[in-house]
Amino acid sequence: MKIQYFLEVLPMEARSGRKPFRILSLDGGGTFALIQAKVLDDLFPGEDGHQVLSHFDLVSACSGGAIVAAALIEGYSPREIFELFDNCVNRNALFGRLPWYRSLLQLLTCAVSPSSPVGQRFSTEGKLEFLHRILPRMGTISLQSLHGILNDSIASVRSQRGEADKPMSFLFVTYDFDRDRARMMRSNVTSPAASFPHRQQRATLAEAAHASSTAPINWFDKPAEFDGCRFWDGAMTGYNNPVLAGVVEAIALGVPRCDIGVLSLGTSTVFLPESGTEGIPDALCRPRSRTGFLPELVKVGKTIIADPPDAHTFIAHLMLDGGLPLDVSCCPHTETAIVRMNPMIQPVIDRHTGAWSVPAGWSVEEFRRIAEMDISASRQDDVDLIKRLCDGWLQDAWHNQPIRSCGTWVPPSSHLFVANTDSLCEIGHRWYSDAKSAWTALSAR
Repeated sequence: MKIQYFLEVLPMEARSGRKPFRILSLDGGGTFALIQAKVLDDLFPGEDGHQVLSHFDLVSACSGGAIVAAALIEGYSPREIFELFDNCVNRNALFGRLPWYRSLLQLLTCAVSPSSPVGQRFSTEGKLEFLHRILPRMGTISLQSLHGILNDSIASVRSQRGEADKPMSFLFVTYDFDRDRARMMRSNVTSPAASFPHRQQRATLAEAAHASSTAPINWFDKPAEFDGCRFWDGAMTGYNNPVLAGVVEAIALGVPRCDIGVLSLGTSTVFLPESGTEGIPDALCRPRSRTGFLPELVKVGKTIIADPPDAHTFIAHLMLDGGLPLDVSCCPHTETAIVRMNPMIQPVIDRHTGAWSVPAGWSVEEFRRIAEMDISASRQDDVDLIKRLCDGWLQDAWHNQPIRSCGTWVPPSSHLFVANTDSLCEIGHRWYSDAKSAWTALSAR
């Protein structure tokens, strides 16, 4: 019945050869979410939020990506969303500092262990106030009501392009603090992926984005709270990269797997060789992690933005019948329904000398700063580095994150070493330009 419904909605031409059902997946990443805005502006120049959303049938978002999605629903263009993050007043409201007497643990642990301070720094209530301020039209509307409002607007946009109307929905990943489990806040409350009973979705757009983006331990002072429930950042569920949530939702709706295409936008990821790796200077390597209560507590807190979320793209690739390379000579394998766009913070090979180095125009000190930068970066010089990272990546000066990378760094002496570093990319696209071309081809089918 579900598949029959979907086929009735789609025109006949969409059932043959194209990827008619498109998912936009938006990772978490705090201030680094400005990267997603830059990508969307590059892919859909001059379009407002609803025009951008009209190119997709489902949006899955988490944390910082949920704020980007909410801004698109409000109607902001990608350029305007970028400017929201690029504004220091907005950043200081999003990450509003607690007074010193409410962040004593952070101060005390910083004095004991300057490299591993632990403790809450930002105001949860202040973040909600910020979200209400930037979402004046749609922020107070429930997700369930927005489902109809947004679909009416998108239907109008598609009609102007001569395209058939079909339903569009969105979901935000959150962590239910009291029930200790993931909770998907959906605009389509009757989704077959939702457990019974299908309840009315009371969360407003601002509240849902708030629930999805309240990172604990080292960031906000208390869970987001509304409608008698409390929530932490959706990244706590392992869905900081929410691509699996979107793919599962589509399959539950009855969409044939062969019809699903996904644009997965990240907010940068750090993948450095281990210290002592042959042929790579230690300054470009990851130092061995310290042990002890405070360093380990910090490491546990930061796992919400590292693997396993990165692995979800590979799992989604397999779920959509993506293939695997037979051996290293077949890498990179680029036949996939998942287009991952995410800057990789890692050394690159100098094409002239063959030596590992930082990307052109960067110093080793700047490279270390961007690799170690917190997701709550608010100082202008830090944000300027994020923008430089993004601009360089868009111009193929930094690697793009593949769907699956080589499991370890390949030294130059190895027979597996390839001078252009494509051997580090097993599945997916090594450069942004390749990923962009792949998405253009996939979405045009």
